[in-house]
Amino acid sequence: MRSVPFEAALCAVAGAICAAYAAAHLVCAARVRKAEDTARSEREGRIRIQIQLSKLKQRSDAGSGLSDGVEGGTEEGSKDRKKDSINSPFNISLSSVGAITSPYSTRNGTPRQPSLVSTARARLSLHKHIPKSSLIALKEFSHAWIIFVFHQNTNTHKLNLKGTIKPPRLNGQSVGVFSTRSPHRPAPVGLSLARIAEVNVEEGWVLFHGLDLVHGTPVFDIKPFVAFSDVPESLLIPASESLISSDFNQHYAPSWVTREVEDAEPLAVANVAFQSDAVELGLRTVFQKVLRKSKKHDGISLYSSEDAFVNFIIENLSLDFRSTRERADPKFTQYRVTLCDIVIHYHFVNATSGGGMPSTVMITGAEVVTDAMRQPLNEV
Repeated sequence: MRSVPFEAALCAVAGAICAAYAAAHLVCAARVRKAEDTARSEREGRIRIQIQLSKLKQRSDAGSGLSDGVEGGTEEGSKDRKKDSINSPFNISLSSVGAITSPYSTRNGTPRQPSLVSTARARLSLHKHIPKSSLIALKEFSHAWIIFVFHQNTNTHKLNLKGTIKPPRLNGQSVGVFSTRSPHRPAPVGLSLARIAEVNVEEGWVLFHGLDLVHGTPVFDIKPFVAFSDVPESLLIPASESLISSDFNQHYAPSWVTREVEDAEPLAVANVAFQSDAVELGLRTVFQKVLRKSKKHDGISLYSSEDAFVNFIIENLSLDFRSTRERADPKFTQYRVTLCDIVIHYHFVNATSGGGMPSTVMITGAEVVTDAMRQPLNEV
C-alpha cells in the first residue's frame, strides 16, 4: 500500500503543476491583452496623424492658391485651364454655414447611411456670420438634405486618388467609388437626408433625427426635402429585374444596396445586451458624470435622460459597423466605440466564421473618454 506521505507528495506535485499552468495561462492572456492594446493604440495614433496631415495639406493648398477658385494656382496652370476649361479641375473655396453637434465622437461607430438609427440626434448651429432669418419657414418641411464635408477623412493628404473601394455588404468585392456613398472620394463632399425635429430661428439652430454625421462636421448648406421632385414615382426595384427604360420616373439599384428594403438589413445584429446589471448601471453612472460637466455644444447635451441615451446605444450597436476585415479576421475579439465622449466596450457572441453575422452584441463596460483616445478636429 502507498504511504500517506507519498500520496501527499503526489497531490502537492499535481497542485504545483496546476498552479504553474494557471500562472502560464494568466501570463499568456495578459500578453494577448497587451498586444491588442498596443495594436489599438498604434492604429488610433496613425489615424490622428493622418487627420493632422490632411489638415496641413488643406492649409498648404489654400496658401498655394489651389483652393482660391479658377484663377488660383500657378500661371502655367491657369493657361492650361484656359486652353481646356472643360477638362481642367475647377477649384473653389467654400465657407461652411454651420457645424454639427452629434453623439458620434469619432468616425468609428457612425452609421454608414442616414435614418438607420432613428434615436440618433444632431443639432446644426449656424455660424455667427449667417443670418438666423435663413431658417424661417424651414419647420414647415419634414426632412432636409444636409450638404457637408467629410472632415475626418484620413486619405486627403495622399496624392494618388483611389478609384475603387470595398463596401461592407459586398464582403471584399470592389466597386467604383462613384457607385457608393463612401466618404473617401475625390471631392469629400457628403449628402444626408434627415428628419427635422425642431427649428429655433431665434438662436439659429436646427435639431435633426436620424443624421449620420460625426461631431463637429462642417456643413455647407441645407435644402428642404421636396417629395414630388426628390422621389421618383415608381417603386424601388433591383437592377437585375429591370430593363433600362426611357421612363424618367423609373429607378433601380443593385441588390446589395436595395437588400435593406427588400429583406432584412444584412448588417443587423439580432440582439444587444449588457453583460450584467452592474455594467448597465455603470453606463448610466458615466452618462450622468459626463452630462454634469457638458457644455452647450457637447454631443451628450442632445440626450436629457439616461433611458434615451441607453436606447440610442442599443439601437446604434444593433448595426454591425465593423469593416469587412474586422468581421472576417478571428483575431479581432474586443471592440469599443466612443459615443458622446463615453467609451463603450463590447464583444460579439455566437459569431460565425468567415465574416458571418453574430447573434448578439454584449456590452461589457463604459468609461469616460481619455485624451489618448480623442481624435483631432472634433470641436464645434
